[in-house]
Amino acid sequence: MESVSAAKVYEKNGISFFHIKSEKFKTVRIDVFFIEPLNKEKASSNAIIPFVLKRGSESYPDQQKLAMRLEELYGAGLSANVMKKGENQIIHFNADFVSDQYTAGKTKLFDEIGNLVIEIITKPALENGSFNSNYFEQEKGNLIQRIKSRVNDKVHYSLLRCMEEMCKDELFAVYEDGDEESAKALTREKVYEDYAALLRESPVYVYISGIVSDSEIKTFVDKFDSIRRNNIKSIVVPNVKKDIPEVRRIEEPMDISQGKLCLGFRTQTEANSPDYYPLAIYNGILGGGVQSKLFQNVREKESMAYFAFSRLEKFKGLMVVCSGIDISNREKAEKVIAEQLTAIRNGDISDFEMDATKKTFETGIKSMQDSQGAMVDFFLSQHISNINENIDTFLERLLEVSKQDVVRISERITPDTVYFLTSLSEENS
Repeated sequence: MESVSAAKVYEKNGISFFHIKSEKFKTVRIDVFFIEPLNKEKASSNAIIPFVLKRGSESYPDQQKLAMRLEELYGAGLSANVMKKGENQIIHFNADFVSDQYTAGKTKLFDEIGNLVIEIITKPALENGSFNSNYFEQEKGNLIQRIKSRVNDKVHYSLLRCMEEMCKDELFAVYEDGDEESAKALTREKVYEDYAALLRESPVYVYISGIVSDSEIKTFVDKFDSIRRNNIKSIVVPNVKKDIPEVRRIEEPMDISQGKLCLGFRTQTEANSPDYYPLAIYNGILGGGVQSKLFQNVREKESMAYFAFSRLEKFKGLMVVCSGIDISNREKAEKVIAEQLTAIRNGDISDFEMDATKKTFETGIKSMQDSQGAMVDFFLSQHISNINENIDTFLERLLEVSKQDVVRISERITPDTVYFLTSLSEENS
């Protein structure tokens, strides 16, 4: 398999351009990421921006005209979203399309779609010097609905709530879409002002994936000179070290029958630390798959959990153990989960657990290389953590981890918060 890396090809005005070369895809992707520090006052405003921009531009002012243009460009796809990594909120635009070598004639798809992406980002459909009011109000409604609907997936909700409670006095506690109150208070004038600041001041990462010539990339890069840039912000590097004097316990009642128990830990390990690799293996052994201690002991052996897993938030140095349990099993589940952490700390790690965990990583990383989007996300995560290594090196370092490394890293895992999503009847009983 070819070794895939993201070569930095240009950097100017706080915009970094990378080319991910791979011969295996018949498609090309353009991904543009604006990186903003998480901020409670601006989170909802930033979160609505990509969706309003995607509604139309100066040349293609409505969805129908934009869709027709994309159809002309061999059915190209255009998407936008918002996410967070650590204490940064990320506004993302993406276009994917057929590589020029697979189109008929002399179509310059990369050039055409590059122009369209930049127009969508820099020349929105306006009304009286601000965003189109219909688009804005519709997307405001969609944003409020997205914020409200996060409660629908109880597993994901409990995981997020545990981390928010862990970091309640830190920037990380801000949800990527902001909060309902802030979303309801948005005005198109204020959001347009925040959009102009985003264009002007945010660090930007641009990834071009697929077969594209150096000259085409240079032409595309030069088009970004049209964006006026100054006072470029820094990317937030979260503080991951924290003393925890005592474990906090949070209960949230809801109309549910199955409890969701989440145990939050501080890993005390930065994303760019050499210790991240043993931490990743530790997490895999603890709760990263069917071979893990949580799955085998909490779910299979004790039959007390409908699911049990652990997840890292690598940028903020958090780990959360999540399980779905009968509400009456809460204390027993906590005890059995604690036993699994103790077992690893005591070196009770079988060769099978080590090998199966590494195999899971190997399979996952190899399959990631079958997706341009997954590779872009991998490299973005590396770059905002100030890591510059290719996928092969990343895998090699994981495979080099020893049992002693895992035991060593386990000693710094610090309990922080126990969050329990419980039923209303429990609260009333």
